[in-house]
Amino acid sequence: MSTLTVFYIKLVLIAFSSVAIWLGARSDSFWQQIQEKQQENRLLGFGLILFRLLPFILVYVVMNYSPRGDVPFFWGKATVAYQGGLVYRDFASYHAPLFSYIITLPILLWYTPKAIVLLMVMIEAAIIWGTYRTYKSLQTNAFKSIMLYVVLSAPAVMVLLGGQEDIWLWGIAVWMLYYFLRTKDDGLGLGLRFSAGLIVIKATAGFWLFPLWFLLKKRWSFLLGMILVGVPSLVILYLLMGMDFLMPLQMTTNLLTPNLFTVVRPLITALLGNAPDLPTFSWIGMVITLSSAVWMLYFARHKPLKQTLPLAFLATYIAMTIFQLSSPGYYVFTYMLPLVMELVNWKKSRDVVILLLFNALLVVQPFLFTHLNSPTYDDITVLGEPLFLLEYTLQLLNVACYGWYFLKVYQKARFA
Repeated sequence: MSTLTVFYIKLVLIAFSSVAIWLGARSDSFWQQIQEKQQENRLLGFGLILFRLLPFILVYVVMNYSPRGDVPFFWGKATVAYQGGLVYRDFASYHAPLFSYIITLPILLWYTPKAIVLLMVMIEAAIIWGTYRTYKSLQTNAFKSIMLYVVLSAPAVMVLLGGQEDIWLWGIAVWMLYYFLRTKDDGLGLGLRFSAGLIVIKATAGFWLFPLWFLLKKRWSFLLGMILVGVPSLVILYLLMGMDFLMPLQMTTNLLTPNLFTVVRPLITALLGNAPDLPTFSWIGMVITLSSAVWMLYFARHKPLKQTLPLAFLATYIAMTIFQLSSPGYYVFTYMLPLVMELVNWKKSRDVVILLLFNALLVVQPFLFTHLNSPTYDDITVLGEPLFLLEYTLQLLNVACYGWYFLKVYQKARFA
């Protein structure tokens, strides 16, 4: 199947999901009937089969499509781990130490990269289910929101065709939220769960600790939970591989798109007379990301944690996609689910339209960017060509959507 054919299929998915979500956002009576008949669990399970499992079978079994995106990189790590290799020492990895071994588990049963995609689909489904179980006690329309997320084409493309794992970060966050709702304890147990992300997923799982810290009452008990997981993990890693375990902390300077840096890069290049220094701007982006998230949630520190924990997560990772030069659009998979649950008002047409636009941009822009050989626009004259101008415009619209949702987090943290 050609790349262009896959793109056309994505466009069909965008059109279908847009119509379905537009109608679903306005069909309050339909959702009410489902709840009255207590069919939520059955319909959610059916939705996951229809929009995740069946497409997987169609694409990878029937059509025998080869996985792309990050999956070939994951496959390279998993195969070495499968043979007994040691992460960081025997193969490169910028993920947490356990990640490579987790993605090895499915290939014990099915030795193909497709098994890794299936694992990603299954874990996303578990996180969706866990999010619904958590939010149904917090929001009256939780089922409606979770089902409309399942119908969105962008998350489906990201997990099915991209093999993305970034939603795992939200999985840790919603696990913490579920635990807090049951125990009302924001200390040791929450710290233990937070640390799980640092040893299972990747270093960016720790970014939202900075705004979260100001929201906790039992901060030092939370820190103790982190220490109980972190210190033994560091000791074991050091004994096994020396200082090689610091590999995930290496700052990347790979310019990915779209983010604020990529859309202003032509202006910066014109002002400096040369391409900007990537490591410098990477550190600047990191500082702005963390400080803006902390500033935003500081105003909400006296509100209940059940309200502010998701906002701390959203503030951090939306800021990351705005300000980090190494953040691609697919990083939105990190926070798309809580964004739908927390920031979209289905009764407002504006909210639905912006979500559908955002959904389409996340699918279309990466294809066009890759098709044009990843332009950096250091030579701004290329914008005179229609396709380059279109791709750059899509980047601008993407960043504008990030900004819109970042503002919504601020408004909810400050005024709601």
